Amino acid sequence: METLSGTLEAFGHEVTIQTLGLAFQSVVYFSKYAGLSRNLLGRNGWLRNIRLGVVDYENQLLLNDYDEL
Repeated sequence: METLSGTLEAFGHEVTIQTLGLAFQSVVYFSKYAGLSRNLLGRNGWLRNIRLGVVDYENQLLLNDYDEL
């Protein structure tokens, strides 16, 4: 994979992600190297399934299933 800081060897695994009561399947990429402190969660399978809103001046995070109004 290519990132903003260079390349990264990673393995993709399909997992079920649950966020505030919303659950869906997504592919998460885990680094080949165990010492790396981060893994990659992309917009396919997570961001495309939710509506996300941030109201900074009220310190609010709004999260909803994409198909709900």
